[in-house]
Amino acid sequence: MPARRRTAALPLAVLLSAAPAGCGGGIDADAPPRHVLLISIDTLRADHMGAYGYERPTTPFLDTLAARGVVFDSHMANSNCTLNSHASMLTGLLEPAHGVRDGGREGERFALPPAARTLAEELRAAGYRTAAFTSHPLWLNADFGFDQGFDTFVTSWRPAERTVAEFLALLDEERPERSFSFLHFFDVHSDEPAGEPVLPYLSTPELIDEFAGAVPEGFTGCSERIPDACASEYLKAVSNHVDVLAPGQLEFLVGLYDAGIRKLDGDLERLFGELERRGFLADALVVVTADHGEAFMEHRRMLHSVHFDEVTRVPLFVVPPARMGLAPRRVSVLTQSTDVAPTVLELCGRPPIGQTASLVPVLRGGEVSGPREALFHSNVLIGSDAGAPFKYVRTPAQPVFFDRASDPLELVNRIAEPGYASEHAERLERIGARLDGLLSRCAAVQRVLREGAGAGPELSEEQRRELQKLGYFE
Repeated sequence: MPARRRTAALPLAVLLSAAPAGCGGGIDADAPPRHVLLISIDTLRADHMGAYGYERPTTPFLDTLAARGVVFDSHMANSNCTLNSHASMLTGLLEPAHGVRDGGREGERFALPPAARTLAEELRAAGYRTAAFTSHPLWLNADFGFDQGFDTFVTSWRPAERTVAEFLALLDEERPERSFSFLHFFDVHSDEPAGEPVLPYLSTPELIDEFAGAVPEGFTGCSERIPDACASEYLKAVSNHVDVLAPGQLEFLVGLYDAGIRKLDGDLERLFGELERRGFLADALVVVTADHGEAFMEHRRMLHSVHFDEVTRVPLFVVPPARMGLAPRRVSVLTQSTDVAPTVLELCGRPPIGQTASLVPVLRGGEVSGPREALFHSNVLIGSDAGAPFKYVRTPAQPVFFDRASDPLELVNRIAEPGYASEHAERLERIGARLDGLLSRCAAVQRVLREGAGAGPELSEEQRRELQKLGYFE
């Protein structure tokens, strides 16, 4: 889909400075930030960032930025799909409530209902100029409803350098008093074939050498069994056990992924340097997160088709203007993508939207009242009871239950153990009832939103092939 531009809108910055530049006096600590910047890094798993304990220097700039704000250690995506997850992020609605999805070649497609309120719509109503630059034109586009509320909406397959350049150009052109910008970066995601050598994740030769090393002997980035299946399609072949990784190849793939993260970290450092130079960092709120992670055979799968933590757990850190007085800290409370929109709105003095609560009380150092839970797709409930964290996966056959306290790597399905299901029947029934209740509430929301709303866009054969090259659709 070609890039779309409506009326000009303005991007913004994030707080790196302690006080508003060029102001004759101080700004009320409770006043809304002048600028809001929401950054979504597609396919970034939390545990591959230094801020989340990773040993490799993949994110030196982002680590420094995170240290200035509030870092959420247990943040979960609501889907493993770019389309569905961003719909939740921008509306505060769980996936079964907004209903946005692409069912693939034979499945149904549903766009974001016009009746759904978005973060951009709410901030535009509050006087913010709004702009979005997305890097997935087949899903994060106007046909799927992602332009709702944006004065400027641009989408195309694009590297970070292009997004940064166009974003800064818009900033220089418009310079509004207040602005909200959403920047979606696809650079960390696996790639489609792009010349020789065909590598599943792209960065620069220097970073590949630093993080991945030499290409393993016999590695081509293409399937040995499926003709023309390279890059992302090759990873899908490995994930489906059509191809088998030789010794050293998995480590090389992880290195390629890390090199891609480091490349984007450098791009973001340059972006923030330019924003600071323009004076837009003085009174800005920044939020950095991701739509889902990436698997590297932790559970015998590649890409992001699973419900384990390597895919569900993503970064979230919030850096408010210093004059708000919100001290940097780490928070262990369970959070999810739907929490982003209500949190940003409350910080901007607007009523929250969506189905989950704002995190502002947590940002201010308070405690969370009541149990916290996260919904991944419509069949995975992540939560805790009596202080014991769990992940409950409802499947057509037998449910899967992980005790996340004793089994943080999610290797043991407790229900498969002899006698566990009968011994803990009451607990499992209670958790299943929690999931049923949540889904019932979501269904009621979707019925209201979908009244009179049509289906999503039809994809051309060329668009389907593009998605397939990126590892989607069997």
